[in-house]
Amino acid sequence: MRNGLGIAALVLGIIGVLSGLIPLLFFIAGLLGLLAVIFGFVGRARAGKGGASNGGVALAGAILGLLSLGLATWGMVITVNAVDEAATQINQALSSTAPKPTKDPTPSASKAPKPIALGAVAREAPFALKILSANRRQVVSNLIGSHKAQGSYVVVHVLVKNTGKNPAQFDGTNSGLLDSDTNQYVIDSEATISQNLESGQGLYDQINPGQKVTRVLVFDIPKKANPVVIALFGAEGSQGSFMYLVKESALQNAGT
Repeated sequence: MRNGLGIAALVLGIIGVLSGLIPLLFFIAGLLGLLAVIFGFVGRARAGKGGASNGGVALAGAILGLLSLGLATWGMVITVNAVDEAATQINQALSSTAPKPTKDPTPSASKAPKPIALGAVAREAPFALKILSANRRQVVSNLIGSHKAQGSYVVVHVLVKNTGKNPAQFDGTNSGLLDSDTNQYVIDSEATISQNLESGQGLYDQINPGQKVTRVLVFDIPKKANPVVIALFGAEGSQGSFMYLVKESALQNAGT
């Protein structure tokens, strides 16, 4: 008698069912279950023709094979869902630890608070700030050399007083300029550094408590641009102080 297929179906069916109880082994359970079903039905057919004597064993193997296929499907669903959930949690973790986008330091018409009047004192902890003057030039120079603007320079003199209790640095390099058309401009670093050297005050020098210094900020803007607001940023993380460079009455007259 040729009973091999029936026995093979039963063995494969048993192993397939045991594998199917572990969701991660769904692919093994599926393969063994498929083979058990095939061997079981072939063995059953052979027994029906008198070529084998273990038709019942072959049938049991086929049934176990079908059960293995069911467990394999169940394991695949569980595994896919687990992988999906893990990927979602990883993405959420990465999103929470990713660096937040830095705020644009320059002012804009949509997000800037109302600027304070020209000549008023702004409180930008630990500093008190006041615009002393703002004028336009084509060239700025010091003892070392000169700088020529691509458009024209706006040179802003800012009185800075440290009102805190510790030395602090105010270099103004994050400051921005806004013109009447809401275009934004950043400082010209080289021209700004050279102008502060000319005044005998290093741009990055610490300011002691109670002391006042004048910082010079230089912006290179188009000749036709009309600068109206400057945003001054003090200590790291500050919200910035917005100050008019011209009198408000001049702005109102310009708009009428």
